[in-house]
Amino acid sequence: MMKKLLLPALFLMVVLAACGTGEDKGKGESNAEEPKTTATESSGEDVLVDERLQEPAEDTLCAMCNMEVYMKDHEMGVFSAQAIKEDGSNAFYDDIGCLLNAEVANEETNEKFVRDYSTKEWAKVEDVTILKTELKSPMNWGYIHFVDKADADKYVEENPTAYVEELQKVKDEALERRNKKMKEQAEKEAHGESQPASAEMQDGEHGEGH
Repeated sequence: MMKKLLLPALFLMVVLAACGTGEDKGKGESNAEEPKTTATESSGEDVLVDERLQEPAEDTLCAMCNMEVYMKDHEMGVFSAQAIKEDGSNAFYDDIGCLLNAEVANEETNEKFVRDYSTKEWAKVEDVTILKTELKSPMNWGYIHFVDKADADKYVEENPTAYVEELQKVKDEALERRNKKMKEQAEKEAHGESQPASAEMQDGEHGEGH
């Protein structure tokens, strides 16, 4: 009699255990289908890589002044800049002044990127700390950019003549230089003199390498 009672009880326990295993398996499969966190997201970095960004080629010219845009591995490549236009196209610039003035000259609003001085990786110009330095950049602006404020502070500590500059001040300086050049160009044309190759070029203002 006791054996007859135990057999159904054991059968019921086996069925319940099997059901429980099936539920757990279902949960495991559900979790496996969830998208994995990318390495960038899991690292907690604030600046995400934009897949639309590109690298200049060896023969890339500045979209503003028509001078050479240095590649990433060149010592002057740290000054190169890039814009993603409203139509999705990429434009390269040899210095931050050309990057900023392109919007004024073309009456457009672009997503603007510069290189981080420490890594030479692209970063939005609004997200970096801008330092004015005595370095000779392609158009003699001398601005370098840091994603990490601590890196910028360290640079200033090691180079006392360098100082932080606000983006708006850089924009104002770039526009002032452009307006001055445009005025000089107009005066030359009025006197029948030949027009310079680019409104952005100024005598003695382009850095070494050109």
